[in-house]
Amino acid sequence: MTRSIRKPLRAAAALAACTAFLAGCGGGDGYNLTKPPFAGSPACDTLTGKLPDELGGHRLEKTNVAGAAAWGDGDIILYCGMPKPETGADCLTEGGIDWTAQKPADDRTATMFATQGRDPSVQVRFRNENTDPSAVLPSLAPAVKDIKADGKGCGAGS
Repeated sequence: MTRSIRKPLRAAAALAACTAFLAGCGGGDGYNLTKPPFAGSPACDTLTGKLPDELGGHRLEKTNVAGAAAWGDGDIILYCGMPKPETGADCLTEGGIDWTAQKPADDRTATMFATQGRDPSVQVRFRNENTDPSAVLPSLAPAVKDIKADGKGCGAGS
């Protein structure tokens, strides 16, 4: 009887070890990056090539998702190629880029901003509520500036 119990226990232990291993790798990143709808645009290709290696004290992580980037185990997630957001009351300008606050995408997103007046839109999600967006968003400005502004940003009356 002991012999028949050991085999399932070993299989369960092996499965648990594989799951833990994958959770620490890119395949099981813990923040489930998905390809944005318009990630294939030339503007997004340019943007992802210009992202900072460090953002908000976090290192840029390697991902295999077009139009998406993450820093610090997904504490900060960027998506390029998102639909244009509706103009929000909480519109701010950081680093010369207009951003509008958005409703968090899920229960793991504490704060979320999207570019206002740029097509395609860039969305930045912050998982940690202690991360100050005004300390992070200006660092993204050099990459985001290459996405042409359409004149409908903050204070443009739209």
